[in-house]
Amino acid sequence: MELYHYPFHFVKKEGDYLQNDFLKYKLLYTFKSPKSHQWYWVWVEVYDKDFYAVKFHLKAHRLSKNKYNVMTGLFEARPVINTCIAIMQQIATENPHASFGFIGANMLDESSFYTKRFHIYSRMMATYFSDESFIHWVLYKKSAYVLMRRSELERNPDLINELNAKFKALYDFFD
Repeated sequence: MELYHYPFHFVKKEGDYLQNDFLKYKLLYTFKSPKSHQWYWVWVEVYDKDFYAVKFHLKAHRLSKNKYNVMTGLFEARPVINTCIAIMQQIATENPHASFGFIGANMLDESSFYTKRFHIYSRMMATYFSDESFIHWVLYKKSAYVLMRRSELERNPDLINELNAKFKALYDFFD
């Protein structure tokens, strides 16, 4: 299926997080919307066990503590999300062990349960990542979505529990 997305490029690898032995480093990608002429940043956090967490925001919001919670008002969600999916697909092609996850961040006046963003993102993931290669897991309570590579689960059936325990240890959000 053809995926219309904006051209993106890799910017840098950032950080040496080996002190916690779970989060290894972050990758920064960027793209400019031809519609709004705004720049977006896509952060891909690379964790142990070939797990990648994807986050994105307007570059203009980079200094805001709410950069993941505000709506842009630019009415270009689909091509922006498609661009994040294209980045994920590129990573999946380069690393056949890669699994992915994300949180559908809540808006400032919204709870973290089954957020508007989560609803949209999860529908798109089901479209562009096949059930043949990935198992789709959701945690509605936290609006978390996991695309776990089937081949990795066959090699390690307890992988999802291991990752969950490590995320709980690293982030209070998962308690």
